[in-house]
Amino acid sequence: MTLYSGGQSLLGKRVSSLVGNDLKVLADGSVVGTIKKVTGYTQFSSKKEEQSGYYFPFKLTKTGTTMTLKKNGVAGEGKEDMAFDPEIILRVSRGDTFTVEVDDSPVVTFNFKNVTWA
Repeated sequence: MTLYSGGQSLLGKRVSSLVGNDLKVLADGSVVGTIKKVTGYTQFSSKKEEQSGYYFPFKLTKTGTTMTLKKNGVAGEGKEDMAFDPEIILRVSRGDTFTVEVDDSPVVTFNFKNVTWA
């Protein structure tokens, strides 16, 4: 997986408005660096309660046909056996873990224990 450069735009927001340029992911899936609080992210979701918060954008380098996103070990509604899409933005909070599975095989499990929440 790779992280986006700060100058790129994703769903109407610049990556630099979502995360700091110090963001990185360690081999064990630990995310370190700054994730910024965002409000009014209407292109992320049509649900009002999902338009504010902290967002973690990344791109998978592994390819496949289906994928599942599990938050804290559980696949959310509509997040299981989805069509594969390598460009992902997760809405995250302190204490969350997210596992990304491609074709029923885990690719990475992110944790956000060492993030600076700005």
